[in-house]
Order: sequence, then C-alpha cells, then structure tokens
Amino acid sequence: MAIYRAISSVLLVGKLLARAHCWAPPAWFRPLGTTTLASHGGGRVALPPSSYSTCPATLLRSSLSIDTPETTTSDKKAFTALIADDPSFLKPDRDPRQYRMIRLANNLQVLLVSDQLAVGGVGVEAAAVHVQAGHFDDTVAGLAHFHEHLLFLGTEKYPDEDEYETYLSSNGGFSNAYTDMEDTNYYFSITTENETPNQTTKALTGALDRLAQFFISPRFDPDAVDREIKAIDSEYRNGRTSDNWRNFQFLKSLCDQRHPFGKFGCGNNETLLAPPREELLAELHRFWETYYRTYNMRLTVVGHASLDALQKTVEETFGQVPASEGEHRRIKSIEGQPFVREGAVYNVRAFTPEKLGVWHQVVPLTETRSLKVHFSVPPLDDPLIQKSRPHRLLSHLLGHESPGSLHALLNEEGYVRSLSSGVSIDTSDFGLFAVSMTLTPKGMKHKDEVLDLLFQWIALVRKNQGNLKGYQDELKAMSAMNFRFREIGDPVDFCSSAAELQFDTSITPERFLHGNDLDTTDFDPALTSAFFDRLRPENALIVETNSDLTPDETWETEPWYGAISKTTVLTPEQLNAWEFPEDFDSRLHMPALNAYIPTDFSLRCDDDGGDGKTELVKEEEVEIPPEILVDEPNLRMWHKMDRFWRIPKTYVRVSILSNHAYSSPRAITYNRIFQRVLNDDLNSFVYDAAMAGCNYRVTCIPSGYRISVRGFSEKLPFLFETLTSRILSLLEEMKSGDPELRQKFHKARDSLLQETKNFRLDPPNEVVNYNSRLIMEEKAYYL
Repeated sequence: MAIYRAISSVLLVGKLLARAHCWAPPAWFRPLGTTTLASHGGGRVALPPSSYSTCPATLLRSSLSIDTPETTTSDKKAFTALIADDPSFLKPDRDPRQYRMIRLANNLQVLLVSDQLAVGGVGVEAAAVHVQAGHFDDTVAGLAHFHEHLLFLGTEKYPDEDEYETYLSSNGGFSNAYTDMEDTNYYFSITTENETPNQTTKALTGALDRLAQFFISPRFDPDAVDREIKAIDSEYRNGRTSDNWRNFQFLKSLCDQRHPFGKFGCGNNETLLAPPREELLAELHRFWETYYRTYNMRLTVVGHASLDALQKTVEETFGQVPASEGEHRRIKSIEGQPFVREGAVYNVRAFTPEKLGVWHQVVPLTETRSLKVHFSVPPLDDPLIQKSRPHRLLSHLLGHESPGSLHALLNEEGYVRSLSSGVSIDTSDFGLFAVSMTLTPKGMKHKDEVLDLLFQWIALVRKNQGNLKGYQDELKAMSAMNFRFREIGDPVDFCSSAAELQFDTSITPERFLHGNDLDTTDFDPALTSAFFDRLRPENALIVETNSDLTPDETWETEPWYGAISKTTVLTPEQLNAWEFPEDFDSRLHMPALNAYIPTDFSLRCDDDGGDGKTELVKEEEVEIPPEILVDEPNLRMWHKMDRFWRIPKTYVRVSILSNHAYSSPRAITYNRIFQRVLNDDLNSFVYDAAMAGCNYRVTCIPSGYRISVRGFSEKLPFLFETLTSRILSLLEEMKSGDPELRQKFHKARDSLLQETKNFRLDPPNEVVNYNSRLIMEEKAYYL
C-alpha cells in the first residue's frame, strides 16, 4: 500500500514536531466544540432531541444569579438597571469583546456584547430572543410550533409578510427559530460595515426593531393560517420518514400521558384544522398573551457599537415591549424531597415506577441496530445537581472508550459501533440519563450479553464511587483549560445560547461566560451516590431499535409517526441479576487518569526566536509564508511560527501523495474501509487525547492520503508518535492476517454497506448536496 511506503517518512515529522513551535490554525479552522446553527431555508422547525446537539443551548448551559440591580452610571435613561458590567465578567484569554447585563424598565433581561470593529470594517452582528414556552404549553397539538411560524409573517408596524426576511437578506443575513419542549428561540444574523465609531449600525437597529415587533404587535394574519398549516403538515410528513422523529415520539408515548412530555409537538392538518378558525386564532392570541411576556423572555445582542450605544438601541426597540412581572417555570420546587425541582412543575411524574423496568422493541425504517437504556433522573436545574453536576462525571466514566472500558470490551468482541452516555432529555421537572449503543449485527445477536456487560460496568463504577475524585479533578482541569483558550465562535450561535442561558440561576453573572463548566465544582460523594442510585435496572427503560425484527399483528403502532413496537416487562429475576452481578468480566477495569492533559501553556514563539514581548504583532505577519525545514526527494516539511494568535496550540497536516487512492471504485472502497478499520483500532489508544483537546483525522483524498493533528503543543508530539506508530503496526498486522483485524475489517465493511443502503432514505437536500459535490470533483465515483 502507498500509505505503508510513505508512513516511515512521516515518523520524521513526529520527531521534528517535538522540537517545533506552534503554527496557528488558519482563520477558517473552526474551534473544536463550536456548533453552527443551520438555516432551514424559510421554514422554522421543531427539532427532535437527536438534533439538539446542533442547537446552541448545548454550547454553554450557563446560568446567572440576579443580584439587586443598581442604576447604570453610563446610562442616560435611569430606569435601566445594571446587573453586571464588563470589568466584572471573567473571559477567555483572547476574548476582546465587552459585556454588559441589564434589565430594562419593562423587566426584560438583556446581555449586550460589544464586538467593536474599526470604521470601515465588515463583520457579523446578531441577536436572539429566548422565550420559555414550547409545545408542553400547547392547548392544541402543534400550537407553539404554529405560533412560531406565524410570528414571522408580519406585525402591525411592518405588515408585509416577507418584510423581516427581506430586510435581513438585504443586509447579508438570515433568521430562523426553533420550538422545543419548553422553549422557543428566535435569532438573526446580519453582515454589516462599521459606519460610525461607537454607534449602532443602521442595519442592526432596523433588524432589532423588526424582531421586537414580534413581542409588541404581531398580526397573526388569518389569510396566512391555511398556508402555514400546510407547511407544518409538510414538516410532519417528512418527519414520518425519519427514525429520529419516530423514536422521539415513541419515547414520548411511554410516559404518563397526563405529563406534557407525552404531547405531539409538531402538529399537522389533523390537529390544527380540528378547531374552528376563530377558536384557533383565539388560542394563538391567548398563547402569545400568556407566555410572550418580558419576565419570561431573555435577549442577547452582539454588535459593533459600544455598550452604551447598544444599550440605547435596545431601550428604543425592545424597551417598547409591554412590561410584565411573573415567575418562570424553572424556579418552582417541592420542599421536603431530596431533589426539590423533580416533579414540581406539572403535578404528575412523567415516568412513574410502573413505566420503568421494561424492554421495548421498535422496528426502524432504515437498517439500524441500537440499544438505548434510559434512566429516570432529576432535572439538571435542580439546586443539588447544579452543585457538583454528578451527571457529567458519570457520563464521562460510563461513556469512556479507553482500555478497560465497556466500549473497549464491546468493540473487541465486535459488538458495538459506537457508545455514548449522558442526559438525553432535560426538562424543568425531570430528566432521562441514557447509555446509547449502536450495535453491529453480531452485537444485536448477543444483545443479552451486551446488557449484562453494561450493568456490570455500571456496578463496577458504583463500587468505585468513593474513589472518583481524581476523575472529577481531570474534568475540572480540562474545563478550565478549554475556557481559558476558547476561541470566539459564530455570533448567532452565541446569541442563541446565551439568550436561553440567562434563565439559569446557579452561578453569578460574572461567571456567565463559563457556563456550567466544571472548573469550580468539587467532587461530592454523597450527591454522586444519590444520582448513581437512579442508574438501577428497576429504574431503566430499554429501547431496542432493530431492523432485524419481524412484527406481527400483536405489535402496537404509535399513532403520530407510526413506530411499530412490542413491550416486555422485565422479570424480577432479570432485574436482580443485573442489579447484583455475580462476577465482573476480567477485561473491565476503571480507566487510567488522562496523561494527555497539558500543564505547560507557554508560547514557543517566546521561547525560541521571539523577542519575549507579549503584545500582538501586526496582522500582516499572518501573510508571511512558512519556511521549508526539510527538502528531500520523499519528504518536504514546512513550518510557520505563530506570533499573532498567541495560543499554545499546534496544527499539523501531512499529505501522502499517491495515484492509487482514487484509481478506481474498488480502490476508493478499500481505502474507505481502511479508514474505518484504522479509526476503530486507534480509538482506545487516542481517546484520552481527544478528551484533552488533541485530535487527529486520517482521510483518503483524490491525491492520496492526509493525516491531520491539532491540539495543545505540549502533548501533540505524543499523539503524533502514537498515531503514526499505530498505523505502521496495523499495516503489519494486515499482512500477517491477524484474526482480530479480520473481524474489524468485516465490521467496517458491514458499516459502510449499511450506510450505503440507508443513503436512499436520506433527506432530498442531502442527496442533492452529495451529488453536487460529486460533479465538482475532477476524479470521483458515485458510491
């Protein structure tokens, strides 16, 4: 193989890398962990939990404690109250923006962010409003979603249906929204030129005024009702072909149907056309008047102007929203129980003991085999949970992929393709913690053994719960490191997440930018034990999604999305066997502490060849080309010292040129299989590196192969050496016909085949995007 002949030269790169100095990631290189909100054309969609990871709320899950407000000294309108101003906000090292948190006279809380540009500079400005109202509040199925659609279609001040979208588009921007279970989020982005120093741009002023009118005087035009119901019905029908949507609604169907989690949130023709037109419009107005109140909303704005100018603009636009006072749902509690928020909002538990200790089998539309084990847990907003966030620690351990972990064992057996754990559902009064496993066909045939090993793993971690402080300290160290060197992401992402996160009450405003990071939380053995007690078989809800199942007439069909299922109540004998395993598989053991967490954050540009000055260099230096360090027949190596970004990170890309990689469909297929075998093999070796901010990628490209690594400079040589050495070892094992490797080959081949089969059910836009990319490639094959 060409990669084998070239990889020995690559090892030289690793040796030089140990002495090299950091090269800053290119400007287009997005920071790890930053998500992007996708614009869904002109439509607004209600996202299923499987898509929540793309929503900005997962970026910071921050919180804020409202202190007694003071009058701002710089504010010319004395009725605006200051909660926190810029000098008090703790920020990442390279965050030049200024922040201010205020409460307007109408009781609307606002976070202002000044991202100033020089006059004539062009950049992105954004804003978002978060409202604590979602489909849990529906009186008609789909009402919150329908309400969200209609808000975009004109207000009394701007009556034209497309005024808002046209205005944003004319300023290089877009808007969108999502309706969730208990929340709705509206956001926009525009591209503007900084026209006048310290003054809000005309484009941002106009956009904020148009968005504010949603909450002042929406039209709810009766003439738009039928068209928007059709649009929602179209979303619903598309969802019926999605396993994610089908599985989400199936999970909702399993709860006590008196709890709003059981509601059908999307809506369709059947639900929205059921009430008379006048009644539906009356419900829309009632919904808006009930929930779209200033005390139940939060606003975030990012602009180029000064904080004073942004504040003045917000006062003139959103200050016109009618004032209101009240209590939002996420502060209700029941005293006298360990977790006071649990069951406090809706007067009924979503998952009572009668609903748990069961095994559900579901037939998917695509070729899919998975096991998801849900455990009913308290909501993450509970004060005790916020104290030390035990779910983070348990998610870290149960989903660990290093040697000795459940994932490593199942992967060794050829049972699993992926394994993850964490809180899958979080509402104001309950949560679900899930361990999710995507299985191979072999793994599904051994599903009982897989579940036996899962509960052994949980029991093993529980047995060691008194010795978990070291893992919590690791998480704290990584959290502090990630915050310190966090890069500035997309303004619209930040606005959307920060608007929601202003509702949280667990930390002070000064630490708002930290979010719910773990760098200030200490290990609490008693609280960890209390949370861990929920991860027991009798508190479990097992969902098996399996395309190999053959349903009969006794199976049930979920009414909205059509998931076909069968339910089995677990026997006391089975529950007892999982609760008290007689023995542990000898291959299971607690993970070692992470050796990849860096401690040296010094800058190489100051250590070698630099002048020791800490101020930023001129931006023009970014354009200076890298110097060549090695120029040999089979190896060329370039290096560029970063003196501009000044972060202790290194980015390395190795290209191995080969005419073989894309020489034929057969060659491409084998290379894609090799990529999967390699990633599967490397996973347990480099999992800790990924957790500590060092990442790699090996890809097959038309010109050959590419190896990319990036991360903190101190530990990157260690990762690079491990990576290249393991590639060489893997190639040698392939030559020798290693039986374990043969099993991994079959697993990778089956995974690729399954992906190809499922491609026919991908959404039309994804099929179009795939074919568009294909026709732009000089050398490509339809696979």
